[in-house]
Amino acid sequence: MLDIFRQKGISNVVYGAVIAATIFAFVVTFRPQATSKTASLSEVCAARVRGRCIDPKDFSAAYRILMPSKSQALSRKLNLKKVALDGLVERELLDDEAARLGITVTDKEVTDELFDGFVRVSIPADDPRQAQQILGEMYQSYIRAGLLSPEIAQQRFSDRDTAIPVDFRDPKTKVFDMKIYERQVRNLSNRSTTEFREEQARELLAAKVRDIVRAPIRVSDEEAWDEYERRYSTATLSYLTVKESWVGRWAVAPTQADVDAWMKDHQADFDRTFEERKKEDAPQAGHLRHILVKLPYGATDDEKATALAKLSWAVGRIRAGEPFAEVARDVSDDPGSAARGGDLGDKTAGFVTPFKVAADALKPGEMTAGAVETQFGYHFIERDDPAKAAEIEAALKISLGRSLVAKAKAADLAQAIATRIDTAMRGGTGAEDAIKAAIDPYVKPQKIEALKILPAPPEASDAGADAAVDATAAAPGKPVASTLPARTFDAAADGDRPQVQTSSAFNRGGEPVAGLSPEGTAKVMTFAFSAKEGDVIDTPGRTPDGWAVVWLKQRKVATREEFEKDRATFQEELVRMKRDEALSLYVRRLRDQARNDVKIDEAYVQEARADGGAAPAEEDEEAP
Repeated sequence: MLDIFRQKGISNVVYGAVIAATIFAFVVTFRPQATSKTASLSEVCAARVRGRCIDPKDFSAAYRILMPSKSQALSRKLNLKKVALDGLVERELLDDEAARLGITVTDKEVTDELFDGFVRVSIPADDPRQAQQILGEMYQSYIRAGLLSPEIAQQRFSDRDTAIPVDFRDPKTKVFDMKIYERQVRNLSNRSTTEFREEQARELLAAKVRDIVRAPIRVSDEEAWDEYERRYSTATLSYLTVKESWVGRWAVAPTQADVDAWMKDHQADFDRTFEERKKEDAPQAGHLRHILVKLPYGATDDEKATALAKLSWAVGRIRAGEPFAEVARDVSDDPGSAARGGDLGDKTAGFVTPFKVAADALKPGEMTAGAVETQFGYHFIERDDPAKAAEIEAALKISLGRSLVAKAKAADLAQAIATRIDTAMRGGTGAEDAIKAAIDPYVKPQKIEALKILPAPPEASDAGADAAVDATAAAPGKPVASTLPARTFDAAADGDRPQVQTSSAFNRGGEPVAGLSPEGTAKVMTFAFSAKEGDVIDTPGRTPDGWAVVWLKQRKVATREEFEKDRATFQEELVRMKRDEALSLYVRRLRDQARNDVKIDEAYVQEARADGGAAPAEEDEEAP
């Protein structure tokens, strides 16, 4: 049974006697063929499986084995309490399968496992990816705890084996030591060696069933090649999207007659949206609203000038009569407040200093005299005035009607513009020329009064914080002229305009263009792996916010020569993956069959909260 018994010499006889005594101690404390008891109604159980009780102590032991580091953060991250209990439920179902199939575990098998230092714990197999992640984290925890060497961990992990090697040997003699074993068992599971052995026997029995399910899986050379080609043949696409938001802003100019005609068929839709917006846009005492145009980190003067032009264009819309809230919804780069019409509430504590100083200086109904620059970008701020509620409601009714009509018309027009670009490109026109031809009809001269920038307050100044501002040219609170280059904001400058983008390289299982419908993705995928480089797809694909024109930039085809170099390793990995999938399907079937016979006490799977139980503070998506 053990290598040591095969050795010769007087010292080995002594070791043999010690080991024999150890084995006897193992065997007499538990018979692996013993059946688990049926739960009585008075028992406390972490779960019940077909009437049998999973003792809370067994649950606690499994949880401790899964997480020797006792890290609550890791436990929350992986939901390890649920994992531990689900694993025990799965083990019970697999042990039932063992009884059905006539599979048993002998005393010798249990002893050999423990003597060799293998500790088992069931990790639910129904989700192979989650199981792999948990197993990986578990191995790292054992390494950090000094229970497992990195070299052995790497070898065992590659086999997807949940039997964790734990060293029960004397450091000097390198021979199994009963006292070390007892101490490690207590530290790992907080159970007696008798209880631990019983659980390990049940784990070994479940492992045998898993092995039987996995063992028949094979992968032929041709199947491996097909998967290799699918995985390593890649394509790269170029594409552009004609967004409905861009079309609605620049290509649609609804007249009052258009609005009146639309209202006849959509009055109920208008009334419902109007009531929702009226509540959101109603001015509230002390509340602040803002529009943010973001700046990238380390923005250049050109990038700052373009952002300032966009904000100036938005402010021009407000000064022309559009409600602040509606413009904020359309323009602001702060998604959290934009959805609320730019509303930030009535508190400025915690806001960055330039924003806070400018906002605190506003009286009801006032807007900042210029743009406020922070590390987030450029802001334009207004303080609500409840006295203007009727005026805002009237403006909303006019603005909302036009925006809803523009949105309705934009859907069809965006498709038409995308089709125009697609047709031009398939006829030989370059992407940039096709885009320019599509945009030019909507680029019209505009008179926009460029915003000035408010000087940064002294306490917020730093090297370069007000590089675009002559801070000595005006008193605090008064705008000063910008030294940024002059920019206009129109259809050709809008960041939502059609622009050429390039996808990452993807294989047949990837997502070529984010947001395409399933049908569109399937069509693009077929195109990507059948077209010639430079070919343009015959029709644009639908995206959540418009229509995409796609063309093939590059394709790399996997070769047989490459496959042969990696064949052994790849085929081995493929077999492991398919075995994981087979086990996953098997376990899911068992769980489905037993769904009415499994009762879990949810109290045992609740993870400790990171805040100790206190309610978390509400956080905005974007702080000004």
